[in-house]
Amino acid sequence: MILIDALYINKGGGAVLLQYLIEKILAHRERDKFFFLLDPRFDKPAVLDKNFKVVPNKMKERRAFYKETKDNYAKVFCFANTPPPIRLKAKTYTYLHNQKLLEAPRKKFTKMYFSQYLKYLVIKLFNKNTDYYIVQTRHMVTELTNIGLKDTAHTLSIPFYDNKKYTTGDHKPFERRVKDEFVFISNPSPQKNYPRLLDAWEYLLEKDFTPRLHVTIDDTAPGLIERVKELNGRGARIVNHVYLDPRELYFNCPYLIFPSIIESFGLPLIEAADSGMKVIASDLPYVHDVIKPSLTFDPFDKIAIANAVTNAMDPELPFPSVVTTNDIDKLIDLLLR
Repeated sequence: MILIDALYINKGGGAVLLQYLIEKILAHRERDKFFFLLDPRFDKPAVLDKNFKVVPNKMKERRAFYKETKDNYAKVFCFANTPPPIRLKAKTYTYLHNQKLLEAPRKKFTKMYFSQYLKYLVIKLFNKNTDYYIVQTRHMVTELTNIGLKDTAHTLSIPFYDNKKYTTGDHKPFERRVKDEFVFISNPSPQKNYPRLLDAWEYLLEKDFTPRLHVTIDDTAPGLIERVKELNGRGARIVNHVYLDPRELYFNCPYLIFPSIIESFGLPLIEAADSGMKVIASDLPYVHDVIKPSLTFDPFDKIAIANAVTNAMDPELPFPSVVTTNDIDKLIDLLLR
């Protein structure tokens, strides 16, 4: 059997990729060779009707599971950053998808990173229990090897994502989309850079330019919600959807704006490009690893962000192109062979 340990995955981009991985495995002719360990908060696909176990996402319960079943598996794939709590005879791969964990040792005494640093210490403690790390991009290989968890021979870049999800459907032609609408679908975590994005929208408001901005800020960030209300009260046009499936916005709005300062993969960049949007994004390595964007900006400068929004109105602005690949079959073959 091959164990897919996804115990700490329950929402966000990780859950989207896990759903896709499960669907691809269940469509494979050797599907019965896989067993899934799942977080109780994860919305398990209905088609997954056997070969799985739901366990409380606690270290004690995870260790107990491994001690009880350690001889059952020929391969193990840990899907949530953290290697197994014990050393196994089985060849073990760990998918590391959180860049903040790799930056945390350098910034451990800052509020934004201290909790990530504690998680990093757990990963470092269990580092000897994984043979390989798997990441999605070249810059994640560099981040991981620079911190010394593994060398390049034991760090594999195998990007995967659903490359058909947004390439099919009723895309509105770009020229028929409302020309001044921008979309940023993301949770309000600090690395997403919402405060500076709103600063840029305030700067644009002061210049009498009020493009519409679609965001998804939930109640974990009440200060940002109040900031949106305050800006709207002054004439800005910011729509907070809190949460939604981005498909409708991606298919009908012209621009994705992506000011995030840390991403391990940047899946929305690919989704937006596949949806026929133009993409203006942070001039950072994670962006260039997955797409060639329409336009970039300095994400630490509100004026640079605002100027990029203004420059996006140029009808000659190019469409982005996806430069990464979907290697889901390569990943599944790696686990099977």
